[in-house]
Amino acid sequence: MKIQIKDILWAYAFLLVGLAYFFGLFVDLTGDSGLYAAISRQMVESGDWFNLKIHGKPYDQKPHLFFWLAGIGIQLFGNTNFAFKLFPALYGWLGFYFTFKLGEALFTKKTGMLAALIVGTSQIFFLYFFDFHTDTILQTGTVLALWQLAKYLKNRKTINFILGFFGIGLAMISKGPIGAVLPFFAVLLYLIAKKDFRQLFNPKWILGILIVLVVILPELFYLYKNFGWEGIKFFFITNNLGRITGEFAGSSSNPFFYIETILWAFLPWTILALISFFKEIKSWFVSSNKNLGGIYLLGSVLVLFLILSVAKGKAPNYFLIAIPVVSVVVANWLAGIPQMSIKTQRKVYISQNIYVALSGVFTLVIFIVYPENKLFLIVFLISLLSVFLFFKYQKELLMRMLFTAVLVSGTLNLFLNIAVIPKLFAFQGARQALEIYELQRKENDVLLNLQLVEYELFYYANSNVQEFTNWEDFYDLFEKAGTWVYTDKIGYEGILKLNHPLASVYKIRQQGMNELTIKFLNPGTRQDNLKENYLIKVHSDNF
Repeated sequence: MKIQIKDILWAYAFLLVGLAYFFGLFVDLTGDSGLYAAISRQMVESGDWFNLKIHGKPYDQKPHLFFWLAGIGIQLFGNTNFAFKLFPALYGWLGFYFTFKLGEALFTKKTGMLAALIVGTSQIFFLYFFDFHTDTILQTGTVLALWQLAKYLKNRKTINFILGFFGIGLAMISKGPIGAVLPFFAVLLYLIAKKDFRQLFNPKWILGILIVLVVILPELFYLYKNFGWEGIKFFFITNNLGRITGEFAGSSSNPFFYIETILWAFLPWTILALISFFKEIKSWFVSSNKNLGGIYLLGSVLVLFLILSVAKGKAPNYFLIAIPVVSVVVANWLAGIPQMSIKTQRKVYISQNIYVALSGVFTLVIFIVYPENKLFLIVFLISLLSVFLFFKYQKELLMRMLFTAVLVSGTLNLFLNIAVIPKLFAFQGARQALEIYELQRKENDVLLNLQLVEYELFYYANSNVQEFTNWEDFYDLFEKAGTWVYTDKIGYEGILKLNHPLASVYKIRQQGMNELTIKFLNPGTRQDNLKENYLIKVHSDNF
């Protein structure tokens, strides 16, 4: 088979996407991912892979699967970013394959391939494949369930039924009952649209529930063992209601939060997503021939969208679960573009490429603001040249549209993960404090963390770090020789009031990555936006 120029150009585009994901595995941890890493490390070091703990206390907020996957990497490669992320990433990437199979099962192989392409290059996936959350792996089990249940609804094969509910079980031990929401409503709406009401009340669904219970049984046993029936209640009810009320997540009353999320999360496919949504929903009301596959997918997503929008606890990662499903809807519409009129094709083509061009300009702006990696200018110019070459050898509008989107996505995220994000993450206080501490500490020195929630400190440290949230427990340890303390400004002022002589005080100019501002992102105004933490060494000669 003769290799053509356009094949080489496609290989280049996919190489950029692959490298973007690869370098994302080395980006530092922050926020929730730091917490998950600390729990995973403690799990590995204790040898107890069943009882999840943080600072010796049982942990009940998230199920086990993510920690087991992360623990394998830590066990093999130590406490590094790559080790923590590797196996959750491999498992998460399975979701791309399941997305392909879902599209193929409901529509065509072409739809499946386009869907995998779309989901793998969506901006939100690049984000949560360097800043790992349980949602990163939640989507894998969910899409597996949707794929297998779609096949079951078509062929009624028992194996598809079993694997479908097994997928729901995997999703639930990834993040909880939210893993069952999309499959439940997908099947429900499909059967209603098909008017197969008899199937709705098939006793076989009870068997499916039993399969799910078998999969999640270890999780339920752990919760009961450590927290009693309150633990079971927390898993099924309390935690989920807490997300809705805002008790366990950041509270927001913005009803348009997830509409705003879609606008950036689905880049570079946002325009196509909005068009395909409109076309699909419109067809439900004007077409006598219902697209059952579209109802199965987009119908369930709309229900999830309403639930999430009503809930006070909102976060972009909550919608990650829906992106593969939506990608299939978009892909199915895209697959039909060659059959549309040339006029319609050109309208879509122009709209999409304006959006992609703006993304390209944004990439160039970022490079101008963060010019540290000069090599990337070469990559950017090669990418620009690749577009012109591809257009010369490929006349089909759909392929042009796909290529530019993939190329821009890969180029942008490769630069972000190599040059921009690592530079920003270098301002995290925990990393800065540990660099000083590890360089100067003696064998018996101890680092205390006072009033700070920076769990990556506990993951990265080469020695044991102890957490203290109240002053009473802190006094005794503070007076011991070889004591170091990492704390915030309030904690530092409290220590000064103790009137103990201090050997060294290091001011840590830092910025949490979950609190990004325009002033911080702008190198010219960044220093004015930094907050102060403190690393303190107690004078050992006095004790």
